[in-house]
Amino acid sequence: MRSSVSPVHPATFFGLTYLLSWLVWIPLALSHFGVGPFHIPEATSGVVRLLGVLMPATSALILTARAAGRAGVGSLLGRLKLWRVGWQWWAVAALIQPALLVATGLAFNAFGGQPPIEAAPQTSIAALLVNIFFLLIATLGEEIGWRGVALPALQQRYNARVSSLILGGLWAAWHIPFWLLMDTFDQFGFGYLALNLLFVLALTFYITWFFNHSRASLLLVAASHVGFNIVNVALYPVTGNPLAFAVFTALNCIIVLLILPRLEPPASSKA
Repeated sequence: MRSSVSPVHPATFFGLTYLLSWLVWIPLALSHFGVGPFHIPEATSGVVRLLGVLMPATSALILTARAAGRAGVGSLLGRLKLWRVGWQWWAVAALIQPALLVATGLAFNAFGGQPPIEAAPQTSIAALLVNIFFLLIATLGEEIGWRGVALPALQQRYNARVSSLILGGLWAAWHIPFWLLMDTFDQFGFGYLALNLLFVLALTFYITWFFNHSRASLLLVAASHVGFNIVNVALYPVTGNPLAFAVFTALNCIIVLLILPRLEPPASSKA
């Protein structure tokens, strides 16, 4: 048995998550592209689309409660409090991706990349804190599902590589209607969409690596995900530049090649 278990079948989780999220996103995407008889104002769409991000956690909690009751839900959410995992895994999870973002942006600018990467404008500390709060909620809305339920359920059936490949592909594809609603897709098109898909796939392998070596800590996963989002969305938007994003994604792919032999949890965490 792996270092964490899930009473939920992965196919059931993915099916319900896609259904709930895409029921939110697909009507918004159709309206965005002028398809169909109704029009949803972009300001409304920008708020409503965030509901879809919460559906992986919603699915995870519903299905875990049905399969394992209150104790199962308590065990799942209890992994958000698991912080004693070793300082080195905290460094891997919380620091490397933000540092890689900043290094990519600085190197891109140093070599004359155009347009240069610039810090995101800040209207006030309060606005930044509100942004961080919503990024944290969105992170929990995803990771309670993806790493709380989906990855453990997959690793009960497959090895870490296969599990990461399945999860990465489905996690990336799940985003597609959401990405279609973003200004970056309107500006850069399907090439940018493909770059997002590759990055999410690489990031999935990276998260599996430290997840499997940190006692399946959801706290560590959430710290990694929200740290990346805070830097990239609220402070230093590297992935808004396709060329810089391509460099950042390539660096992540190199990291994945280095960690592939170390994806499996240590033998001591298996029963």
